[in-house]
This record gives sequence, structure tokens and C-alpha cells, in this order.
Amino acid sequence: MHVRGLALPLTTYRRRRSEALALVERWAFDPLPILFVGCDELRLRRDRQDPWFDYYSGCHEPEAALLIDPTRSPQDTLFLDAGDPSRVIWDGARLRPDETARAAHGVDRALARSRLEDLVWAAARRAGGRLAMCHRDREPGFQAESFTAWKQKFPDLKLVNVEPILASQRVIKDADEVAWHRAAIAQTNAGLRAVLPQIPRLTSEAEVAALLAMHYRKTAFGPLAFPSIVGSAVNGATLHYPHNDRPLELGKPLLIDSGATAGGYCADVTRSVPQHGRFDDPRFREVYELVLRCNALGRQHARPGITFTELNEIAWKPIIDAGFVRHHGLSHFIGLDVHDPGDRDLPLAPGMIISNEPGVYLPKEGFGIRIEDDLLITADGNEELTAAIPKAISEVEAAMIG
Repeated sequence: MHVRGLALPLTTYRRRRSEALALVERWAFDPLPILFVGCDELRLRRDRQDPWFDYYSGCHEPEAALLIDPTRSPQDTLFLDAGDPSRVIWDGARLRPDETARAAHGVDRALARSRLEDLVWAAARRAGGRLAMCHRDREPGFQAESFTAWKQKFPDLKLVNVEPILASQRVIKDADEVAWHRAAIAQTNAGLRAVLPQIPRLTSEAEVAALLAMHYRKTAFGPLAFPSIVGSAVNGATLHYPHNDRPLELGKPLLIDSGATAGGYCADVTRSVPQHGRFDDPRFREVYELVLRCNALGRQHARPGITFTELNEIAWKPIIDAGFVRHHGLSHFIGLDVHDPGDRDLPLAPGMIISNEPGVYLPKEGFGIRIEDDLLITADGNEELTAAIPKAISEVEAAMIG
């Protein structure tokens, strides 16, 4: 059967697992087994594999899990649920826990999911009753849900949250990861360029969101990086506007925050455009140029050694000096999660991919503006990966109406 996932070389997944054990051992002063739990079938159908599980296994099978156990050899065990044979006609075949799965994923062994709890308990006992998993309070996701479920089901197990330790791996992207980011951004660029000229003829936020989803998913039916935000007029002043169900207001600003994925890696791009394609409203144009100037400051100053705090102070200054309120930070990490985990107090370093997204939100004036790009930190500065996506006034007008 076709093995889905595995966007990266097997050597990358093996290296990540070895580095994870070393990081946790240095932090805990003792070797600890680490458990990552994959999504169930329903979650996979609606969304995609859990990023932590994907990061270390590359496995896209439902009901799977990965145990990395330094206390005994074999060390890496992938647990797979072959499923109910009577359901194959309905849901398709699953990858079985056999030699094919072991070789495909580059692990020491592949076993049935039914053996997971016994083997995890055995590994935890050898580690003094402790087991490492990942949890976060902010945007927790499936891995954090699994952490909570294991804690409730096995109260005698000493669960240790190692996400803050392991996040240091994910903030630095290698060449293969950067290539997938480029592919996701290229797909996003193609989708936006296909949809922007249609917006003056469209009538609803829903139409814009649906067209973007079609273009973002049509090459490989990959998931969106996140549900698109398409806010017309005052709806664009809601930072995470969730509805996309209102008519487009003729001639009013339209905020579009969206992104495709490739190989599981996310693009995250926001553009604010006039619905009719012309920046002929003086107030909208004035505020847009202010936000664009702050976006340029973020791009000019993002470099190794600077912190998010320092970058915020530089890039937001014109907006604050103009009397507007800062509602969010300029940057976050981007990776398998659109808001990738990582210590935001760290100085920027080569290989990090971050957002650059100043914004001004004016509900009383009936619009919001955010301009968001994705920056790859390089040895001597940064590369704006989203540079091909129109944002200068002349570029947006040319893309929308020629």
C-alpha cells in the first residue's frame, strides 16, 4: 500500500529522535522515555497529523504512537493500529505493524497499538516511574490533549512536560524544511494571484474563502495551514475573525489571512486590499501605507542576534507614534504549526522562519489592516520568502484590475 507522510529523509527523523533523547537527558539529568501520540482517524480526516508526532516519525497513519526509549534496546518503537478488517471496504487499508512499516519509517520496530500501554509502563518503570510527553497551555493541540488524557487515565505515572526543551529543535529549519516552506508559499502566491482579480466581481466572504481553499488544495489536496480569515470592512478589524459568512461591502477594505501547506509545513500570509481594486479611499490608503512602512521596518531589522522584543520596539514605533494601539506581536515562529512552538525570548538565529505582521484595527472606522510576510533568518539578515506576493499599492492594484 502507499505509505503517506515521510516528507523528509529517514535520516532526518532518526537524527531528530536521537537529539531529542540527548536534550531531555541533559535537562533531566537522567534518560527518560518520550511518548508522542498520533491523531485519531476523525481528527486526521478533518485536519492533519499532530505536528509533534509528525516531526519525529513522519507517519500519517491514524491511531499511531511513537515511543523513544533510551532505557532499553530496541529504542524507537512505532505503534500502529491495523484497524478492523471489515472496515477496509469503507475506510481503506491501514499500514500494518510489520517489517514493511518498520523499514518505511526507519524505526527499530513496529508493533500493534494494543501493546502501547504495557510497553510505555515498562519503560516508565525503568525510568523511575517517569514518562516525557509534550504539553502547552497556549494553542494546545492534540499532543497536549493526549498528555492530559494519559495523566487522567494513569495518575500514578509521573508525566514530565518536555515541549519547552524539544521546541529548540523545531525553531531551526534545515534545507529540506525550508524547501517545503517555499513550496507552501508558492502555492499560496498562486492561489492569491488567481483569486485577487476575481474579488471585484465576488459578492461574499464565503466565495473568497472557498476559492482560496480550492487553489491551495488542488495540487495534492493538502490541508490549509489554518482556516482562512476573510473579513470585509469592519470584520477585518477582528483579529481572528472566524465566520467568513457576510457579503462583501462594495468598495470597502477586505482583510485576507490565509496559507497553504506543503509537506506539512505552513505558509502564513495576510493581505489587506480594497474590494474594488483601487486604493482611492484616502483614509484607507493613509493607514495602509503606515502599516506597509512598519512591515518594511520589520523586514529591514530581522537578523541574527535581535530578539522579538527588540524587533517589536522598532517595527511598531510608527504605528504607536501615530496614536494607534498595538494589539499583538510582530512575529511568531512558523513551521509544522502555523504558530510553531519556541522560546520567544531567544535571539533570532539562521534557520528560523518567522512572521512579520504589523496591523492597525479600527472598528469604529469600519476596517482593519494587517500585512503579514514570512521571513527566513539568514547568516547576515533575512530572506522575505513571500516577496512575490503583491503588497505594494501599485502591485495590488495591478494584480486585481490590471
